[in-house]
Amino acid sequence: MSGFLGLDVQYSGTVPALLEGGRPLPVGDGLRVRIPHAYGEGVGWGSAAARCFLASGRATADRLLEWRRDPWDAGFLTGLRDRVARYLGLPEGAGPAPGYRVVLCAGPGTPADAEEYVEEAGLGGALRVGPAEALLCRRLASPGQPLPTGALLAVVVGERWSVLAPFRVMRSDGGSVVLTRTGPDTVLAQGGGEWTELLAGRVLARCREDAPAADLLALADGVQECAARLAQADAVEWQGAYAERLFAPLVVRGAELAADPAVADGLRLLGQSARAAVPGPSSVVLGGPGAVWPAIRSVLADPAAGGSVWCGPDPATDLAAGAAWWPLLRSCFAPVPSAGYAVDAVGAVPAVPAQPDRDPDAESSAPSSPSSPSTGRSGSGSGPFSPGSRRSDPLEVLPPWMRP
Repeated sequence: MSGFLGLDVQYSGTVPALLEGGRPLPVGDGLRVRIPHAYGEGVGWGSAAARCFLASGRATADRLLEWRRDPWDAGFLTGLRDRVARYLGLPEGAGPAPGYRVVLCAGPGTPADAEEYVEEAGLGGALRVGPAEALLCRRLASPGQPLPTGALLAVVVGERWSVLAPFRVMRSDGGSVVLTRTGPDTVLAQGGGEWTELLAGRVLARCREDAPAADLLALADGVQECAARLAQADAVEWQGAYAERLFAPLVVRGAELAADPAVADGLRLLGQSARAAVPGPSSVVLGGPGAVWPAIRSVLADPAAGGSVWCGPDPATDLAAGAAWWPLLRSCFAPVPSAGYAVDAVGAVPAVPAQPDRDPDAESSAPSSPSSPSTGRSGSGSGPFSPGSRRSDPLEVLPPWMRP
């Protein structure tokens, strides 16, 4: 057997997708497709560990991610290795699955040495692919209507960031698709996480005081389900976790959510950045966990420009599935010009905090709680982006998959 394991590592959870010749299948942890970044001695791993951290006390908004820990720590990665081994019918701790290769979807905040963590955990060597390229691989591999030729904008909405990348789609004499970069990534410091926190906060604000924290994981799941339902109706009644504990039924209106200051500015910036990246008629490929929100799709649809927006049926798995397809579809992407492209960042993209034991100088530090941010070698490589930041040499920030 052989195949590719695509990994989409977001702020609070990771989606693994295994490609073995058919279509990529999410591995999950047995309870969720997006595996929570929770682990610890005596509490388990993934969803089981997160539930242990939330086993007592009442539900409050600040406990929504109380269980979150560093996804690049050996505690999470070795758990992922064992889960993949079980999925493939191998003994736990058997080491890298023979014939399988890990492909990381390297979004903003991914450590510069993430491949080392993956290999040290026993998952084997890893490749990298950018979020825009991973999304376009997902689109290329999807059945149905082929990509239209002309200008194209890939929009990836992660949990705490968004990436916009312009391309031009052409077809060779043989009819095969060729995607050519026409500009840099635009990186925004907003994603789908703000929407999740907004709706979860509204639910909890209506809850009775005896609402247990143990259901907070189910609350986050219910937010995603509610977002998907809003794609079919302007307003829906909340039916997720704590519904029976609300003082009164909660009707969720998409337009009302989109107008809330917590997400409105980010939504407006996304639309402005999209128009600046690819002016004029173009098609948009949208994906990533945040793409489930219909207001994000609407702000990218510009009828006056004559463009169209494609979004798959399961945006949460787009990046992991696309990463798994990358080794087989990378030939569809034209080489980047030798001058390269710098990253055009807007706002500050949060780095992934490391665990204290990652930093040799931090050995004397007091241990932090699972959700406490700390510093170490697993930050964002070159540090968080600053507004309007640019490097003098674009090749310094050019990711490996874009280098000539």
